[in-house]
Formats: sequence, structure tokens, C-alpha cells
Amino acid sequence: METKLLDFSHMKIHVGIDVHKRQWSVTILSKAIHHKTFSQPPDPSALKHYLDHHFPRAKVICAYEATKLGFWIQRALTSYGYECLVVNPADIPSTSRESQNKADPVDSRKIARTLQAGLLKGSHVPSIVTEGDRQLFRFRKKLWGDLVRIKNRIKDKFLFSGVQIPKELDNPYWSKAFLKWIGEVEMPSSSARLTIDLLLEQYHFVYRHFLKTSVEVRKLLRSSRYKVNGKLLRTIPGIGPLTSVQILTELEDIKRFTSFKKLNSFVGFQPTSYSSGDHDWKGQLTNRKHRALRSALVECAWQSVQNDPAMLCRYQELIKRMTKKRAIIVMARKLLSRIYHVLKEQEPYQLGKVA
Repeated sequence: METKLLDFSHMKIHVGIDVHKRQWSVTILSKAIHHKTFSQPPDPSALKHYLDHHFPRAKVICAYEATKLGFWIQRALTSYGYECLVVNPADIPSTSRESQNKADPVDSRKIARTLQAGLLKGSHVPSIVTEGDRQLFRFRKKLWGDLVRIKNRIKDKFLFSGVQIPKELDNPYWSKAFLKWIGEVEMPSSSARLTIDLLLEQYHFVYRHFLKTSVEVRKLLRSSRYKVNGKLLRTIPGIGPLTSVQILTELEDIKRFTSFKKLNSFVGFQPTSYSSGDHDWKGQLTNRKHRALRSALVECAWQSVQNDPAMLCRYQELIKRMTKKRAIIVMARKLLSRIYHVLKEQEPYQLGKVA
């Protein structure tokens, strides 16, 4: 007697995955039926083995929340022929009960349910090359943060020991003269002096690493994938080489934003709003943002105001009716519109052009 092979090619299977380092919680829904919620090792091949055994040839649609684990899971599941979404956790609707009883199985069921209802939209998945370039730039930023912390520790030791730093040397930019002073200044005890020496050694090590990483980041602008757009971005006053790398690696392809409104929403210069009946209220900037890009563009906006006559003129108009802090946010949004235009139209920015 012949054994009839199972064939689910006519069926859609929705899989919600709550991913973690040590294990995944998986929920499988078929049509209106909750098939199973279970835990498995953190390995895409383990999920494939289960689905191949229970739902051979089924069309699999799966989703998981964007986490620090990155996009390798999505790439692996896609290579199996599955449709896989990486979703922003804030886009997954939750009931009050689910919010108050958070657990991995609850989260995976929530993801599967909203995926089956068609309520989820996946985040952009960068290429492996772009993701690597992005990690390099972010690593440089982490090293800068490490340098700042080491500097603060050294100054704290002087403050704690009552050692006064000379006024002419006390500034954010550490000169060779200041470093020499740190290495020679007399401390209250030999242990205090040893602590300063060890901190200074750590500073020099991290600083050399920071410089080496900065050189590699700048090399990216000479690569074929960033050279043209990098030059275009640097025609905009306030946008330097490092910011160009950050913008290009974080956005990857400007064409994925079909309008400036969508880019503005992604970066986070869109204000919160409340409209009901006769009331229409605009509030502070939304909490949903690309933290690093928004912060970088605000810093660049100050430089743009100083170097672009059109931006300076607009800024002076704004500060007549709002605080400087609010005005610079408006200018950062305007700077973002220039970035969008330059990359979209592939034409350099004209200094002083009103937009």
C-alpha cells in the first residue's frame, strides 16, 4: 500500500517568533487554528526542520521583533523560501492584559496573531555590506564615548584629590601639553599617581584605536558605493565627511522613501499631534525616531546656519517667535529636506538656495 505524502502547498502558515539569545518562543497559526506555541533552540534550521515535518511545502510567513540580534535570522529564513518580516516592537498592538503579563509565549502569540491579520509592516533590511559599514561607523562612535568616559574619570581623580588643573589647559580638547602635565603632576599618594598612570595608559590605547577606526571610516567615502553620494552630501553646508558616512550607511537607499514626509518620520522630526473635533494640537517631537541620525542632524544644523545665507536668514526669522532650541530643530528638518533633494535628484546643493 502506497503512503500518501502530505502536501500543504495550498495553505499559508503564519509564524510569530520571540527571539532571544538562549531560546526562541514560536507560535504557529494555520488559518483560524492555533497549531502550537513552543520553545526551540535559537537556530533558524530548527524551525525549518519542524515546519518541513509538520507542514511540508506550505507557504510560510513569519515575523520577529527587531532586536540587537540583527538581521541574520531574517536572511536565513528568507533563504529557506519563507517570507520574513522584521518589525518594530512599537508597531505590534497589545492588549492591556498582554502588557501587564509579559512573557515570551505571549509575545510570540501576539506577533503571530497580528501577522495573520495583516497588521504588520516589516522594517527595511540592509544588505550585508551596508550593515557591516554601519557597524564600523557605530563602533567609532562607541570608541568616542569610551574616550569621553576615560577623560571624565581622570578629571574626577584630580577633583577628588584636590589637584587643580591649570586654567589654560582645562578645555574639552586635550593638547599634548595637557597630557604631559597629567603624566608629571604630583599626586597626594603613590597609589593615586598609579591610578592616574593606568587611566592615562588606557586613554592612549583607546585614542590610538579611535584614530585607526576613523581612518577606516573615512576610507568608505572613497569606495565606489559611497563616492558619488558622499560628494553630493558634502556640497550641503554643515555636512562633513563623517556625517556623510553616517547618513549613507543608515539610509542605504534614498529611493526606499517615496516622499520626504516618510524620511522625516523615519528620522524623527515629526511632531506629535492631537486632532479631535475643533481641537488641533501639535506637540513635541515624536519619541519614534532614529536617535543617532536626529542628533547628528541637529548638530549639523548649527554649522549650516553659520555657513549658508539662506539657512541663516530663516533661522533669524524663527528666533523672533520661538526659542533658539526650537528654531534649530526646524532648521535641522530643513537640512534633512536638502539631503533628500540632493540624493533623490542626484544634483549638488546650490549655496544660498531657498528651499
